[in-house]
Amino acid sequence: MHFKHSTIFRVLLTAMIAAAVFSSCSKIPEESKHIPKDAGIVLGINSKQVVQKLVTNGITMDKLFAALQEKDTASEAAKAIRDAENSGIDLNSNFFASVVFGEANNSYAMFTGSLKDAARFEAFLKKSAPGFTSKTQNDFTYAWLQDDQSLVAWTKSSVIYLHPFDMDELKKRGRGPVPGFPGPDAPDSMDEEDADAATPQPAVAITAEDEGEAATWAAVADKLFHLKDNETAGSIPAFKDLLKESADMSFFVHPEVIYNNQLTMLPANFKKLLEDCYYAGTVDFDKGQIVMNGRSYAGEALADIYKKYGNNTVDLDMLEKYPSGDISAFVAYGFDLRMIGDIIKSTGTDGIVNMMMGKSGLTLDDVLNAFKGQMVFVASDFEMKKKPLPFYPEDSTMSTDSKWVFAMKVGDKAAFEKLMNSPMVKGFFEKQGDQYVPTMQGPNMPAVSINDKLVTAASDSALLKAYLAGNGKAKLDNDLTGKIKGNPLGMYVNFEKIMQQIPESEMPEDGKPLALQAKNLLKELHAVSQPFNGKMQESQVVLTFKNEQENSLVQLVNLGTAAAKYYREQKVKEESVQEDTTVATEAAPEE
Repeated sequence: MHFKHSTIFRVLLTAMIAAAVFSSCSKIPEESKHIPKDAGIVLGINSKQVVQKLVTNGITMDKLFAALQEKDTASEAAKAIRDAENSGIDLNSNFFASVVFGEANNSYAMFTGSLKDAARFEAFLKKSAPGFTSKTQNDFTYAWLQDDQSLVAWTKSSVIYLHPFDMDELKKRGRGPVPGFPGPDAPDSMDEEDADAATPQPAVAITAEDEGEAATWAAVADKLFHLKDNETAGSIPAFKDLLKESADMSFFVHPEVIYNNQLTMLPANFKKLLEDCYYAGTVDFDKGQIVMNGRSYAGEALADIYKKYGNNTVDLDMLEKYPSGDISAFVAYGFDLRMIGDIIKSTGTDGIVNMMMGKSGLTLDDVLNAFKGQMVFVASDFEMKKKPLPFYPEDSTMSTDSKWVFAMKVGDKAAFEKLMNSPMVKGFFEKQGDQYVPTMQGPNMPAVSINDKLVTAASDSALLKAYLAGNGKAKLDNDLTGKIKGNPLGMYVNFEKIMQQIPESEMPEDGKPLALQAKNLLKELHAVSQPFNGKMQESQVVLTFKNEQENSLVQLVNLGTAAAKYYREQKVKEESVQEDTTVATEAAPEE
């Protein structure tokens, strides 16, 4: 079912954004008490810090919406903020967006917030929602919004907006609309909806089916308004700790409730593995950088698997011997692959996997034992240049080129030999001395070296030989390598080097200012994951900007408003061309 983004939905979404600009929040927001324990995804905003970072740099909601609006008056953005200000919703409160995954069509997205004037909120609904009818149940009032196929419920101080959706229907659609957002058949112009909203809407009869839906979801709202402490997401220690974080944004994922409701046929052992597993993350927009911290919590069953194999870490030597001082990106990883085997065994599907591999004479354990799980991928000397087309050498095209190496350590030698000599692999490689050599080598295939110590592939044979010789030395940031050392994951991307290779001559002339602004935005990305500590695994991603003196969120907002302005101007040009073409066609004499 297509969900039209009606006035009430836009107001609630705008209010959530506005709260990020105008309000301040407590350590554990009061609004979080309406988030159920079985919420699969929760998004929150610490608006106190965001207001300081945006307003300090001169960005207010008025200025932001003014930059985005298409006309001087009656724009979608301006109307949304006016509606939010006059709706009775408390823009100084905290807002949460959550998704609860239920069985069949019992899943729903929800917004929770606070009201400063419940009477004004109801008056706003009467004005905005066609055929609005409210009902009272216990200590709250609710209304079924037929246009949205959603329910809004409120007390004197709180508001909950529920939008039901059917996960099975979404899976069938594939790329169908995200629940609660416009689909491809929605109007292209926001002004079309503003025109609709400005036109008096006739009352719409509420059908018996709608009455049933309203009663069903009113019962859900009733439960959410009256959750006991042990029924809220705040009763989960990982979520409670997240609420206390002083981060700009936070998000929480509870995979156990997602998979249990969506994949009901999961083996009991795998469900046991998911118990008490969570992912909690924070995002901070600092001066010249975005810092993302994550914590992956493991329940008792998964923790036992971690403890069984210990912590595998990055082999820095595999990274540091890369022979180049112009590294564009790398990923270095240390992970005991046997853990994958234990996870598969927990699902009870290892027998099926072994049966499928039976003809090759291999087992799942053979494959996982063959490799140590320490691997690196390094890319360098990135460039963009024109290359002649293969069949039309007089023409050329702009293409990317870089040098790279992938290397992975061999684990158990006996298991590795068994793998390489199995029917599944043997036809592709033949052993020559201590090396396994490809039986076929095409002109554009990578250079390969495989022995019982290391599996290596490279962009060209010269680089492969230099890497294996180990005489080179990669030029790496000492601070970054120090953070990676002793940890299972390290990642680096040099956006500045990559973006420098984009020639201005390839940029459209009218879009060059925007393209240059985007080109000069980012500098580097660093990511490090720490070892499992018996309870959780922590990770950090730092995205640095070239402008180190301005807040990163401000830079993103400025780029976003510039992009919106550019695409709006392009749309006006396209409409003008279409109009001129239509006029010319109509004026042409008939033959």
